[in-house]
Amino acid sequence: MNEIKILIADDHPIFLLGLVSIIESSPGMRVEYVASNGQQALEMVSINKPDVSIIDISMPGIDGIKVAKKIKDLNLNTKVIILTMHKNEAIFNLAMDCGVLGYVIKDNASTDIVNCIKKVQAGEIFISPHIIGFYNNRLEGSGYSILKSIYSLTDTEKKILKFIADNISTNEIAEKLFLSSKTIQNHRFSICKKMELEGVNSLLSFALQNKHVIDLIISQQLH
Repeated sequence: MNEIKILIADDHPIFLLGLVSIIESSPGMRVEYVASNGQQALEMVSINKPDVSIIDISMPGIDGIKVAKKIKDLNLNTKVIILTMHKNEAIFNLAMDCGVLGYVIKDNASTDIVNCIKKVQAGEIFISPHIIGFYNNRLEGSGYSILKSIYSLTDTEKKILKFIADNISTNEIAEKLFLSSKTIQNHRFSICKKMELEGVNSLLSFALQNKHVIDLIISQQLH
């Protein structure tokens, strides 16, 4: 039986070394490629075509979600496992939309990763048991509320939402986008309506609470 050739992309050296040790202690698996950022990972996948690519979401430069999407768009022949510390349903759905087969929470990596590699190499889906509810919701068509509402926004509204998540005022947003403050206020009203948010501070509260999700989704959609 051929060994499974694996790439790991993670910018935390100590965690990465531990993960390599766990994987290579399992017969039939070999970590051949290691990357410390998204661009490097994408180049290695393109050139070396590993059987399985394990990619951390939070990395310098290109994040793991963008790498997974590029791999899908370019039809690169590797099975993608997302590795993350974020137990967030919207981020999970965003990753699954990019065609990943595995989704492993870092806290559970030591117990989940080997089984995950075996499953995805066989063309099956593996989700860390702690968040299997996200996958069940996905199958049932629920759990998409944040994604759906953001997808419904215009490009200008998405930019404004991202600025709001960065806690930038209406006047500052107007200057950055070369629009009037009144126009920004109208856009804010439209965003609230589409996202079914009510109350004076509801949009700001939502944006700050979901900043990481908003950054990931909007940066992907606007590039």
